[in-house]
Order: sequence, then structure tokens, then C-alpha cells
Amino acid sequence: MQDYSNEERGAPHIAVNAQYIKDFSFENPGAPGSLSTMDKSPQIDLSLDLNIQKLPEEDYYEVEISISAKALSNQKTLFVVDLKYAGVFNLINIPEEQIQMLLAVHCPAMIFPYVRKIIADVTQDGGFQPLMIDPVDFGVLYSKKMMQDGELYDDKKKH
Repeated sequence: MQDYSNEERGAPHIAVNAQYIKDFSFENPGAPGSLSTMDKSPQIDLSLDLNIQKLPEEDYYEVEISISAKALSNQKTLFVVDLKYAGVFNLINIPEEQIQMLLAVHCPAMIFPYVRKIIADVTQDGGFQPLMIDPVDFGVLYSKKMMQDGELYDDKKKH
């Protein structure tokens, strides 16, 4: 165990205690026919969700990224991939008013590269070009959600 000075003990810090796949599925329903050369790029439907959960231990949180991708070509499903990837984060000396933002922006940004790599690897291993998901700006997503939540709150006050 490390001995920290008083300054280091008081400094805000985020520790990643664990990262793991919670759930994972890859389907290639049309194989081997779907693996033949395609005349155009497939349509990709992508959805992303974030789930944040307080753990029983003090200052520990689980941040989970859920991502689903479906590739279609000529109305036929080429592949479907679903992944839930999570990290356990210990927030040390973080002011209360910053916790929600850090959990929704900084923590998922730390684990997202692993999600991206898993998706790219499995689609390539499934016989397709690797699906390279664009980087996600979790700050923009957080801001949009805060604005939507504010609008919902405002709507409730009006009624």
C-alpha cells in the first residue's frame, strides 16, 4: 500500500479499478452467403446507451456502455453485434457537484476505446470489414441530456 502525503490525499482523482465485458453477442445470420463481395457499403444502424450505478462501497461507481450495431444490405441483415462493457471507478476527493458530470463524460470516455476495439475486432473476425465506430463526444451527449431533462422539468412545472 502506498503512503500518500497530505497534498496527494486531498487531490481529486479517478481510479479505474476494473474493466470488463458484461454481455456480448455477435450474429452473422446469412453466412456464408453474406460474406460474398457486396456492391455497396452496408447501412449501419448504431445505438449507444450509458448506465451509471452507485456501488455499495463508498465512492465506487459502475459505468456501463451499451452499444448495438446492425449492418443491412439490400434489406438483409449482414450482422448484429451487441456489447455491454463496464468499468468500476473510484472517485476520490471529487466535489459532489462534479460527480454526475464525471461519471457521464470522463469515465465513459476512458473505457470507450476498448468498446470500439472489441466491435472492430469481432466484425472483422466475423468476415466483414472492421466496423470502426467514430469517437463519441460524451460531453455533447451529457449536455443534450441535461437540456432535455431541463425541458422536461420546465414542462412539468407548467402543468
